[in-house]
Amino acid sequence: MQIKAAGTALTMAVLLSLAGCGTSTLSKNISDDGRAGEVVFPDIGNDAWLKEGTFPNPDNLRRIAPGVSKDQLYDLVGQPHFRESLFGVREWDYVFRFRVPGGVKTCQYKVIYDTALRAQSFHWLPADCAELLKVGSPGVERAV
Repeated sequence: MQIKAAGTALTMAVLLSLAGCGTSTLSKNISDDGRAGEVVFPDIGNDAWLKEGTFPNPDNLRRIAPGVSKDQLYDLVGQPHFRESLFGVREWDYVFRFRVPGGVKTCQYKVIYDTALRAQSFHWLPADCAELLKVGSPGVERAV
């Protein structure tokens, strides 16, 4: 009987901790078609598990378009950098770093999914980070 009670307690603890792994929706009023009434970015310092971010392949970022699945996005840019899970979560957040003339630029990238969990809207903070992906942009330096 004690073993069963301990097993039940352990199961409940695991379920509660997993519930915390998927962030609640940060953005406000996400529609069924994957649009947010208000886009909210999480705080890198407090919420990111990968605070230093990653240097993504700009060509992979250019391949991201409405309709991509979570698996496809994961293949292109990796797992989200905040405590989002794979199941039922409607937005993923990333911290990307780009080599630019004179240094490194840090950008946040948010993907919002529709109810079928296909990516539909994409957001940058600051917004000018999107300019770094334009083909021929002088902003992003290629790593050697």
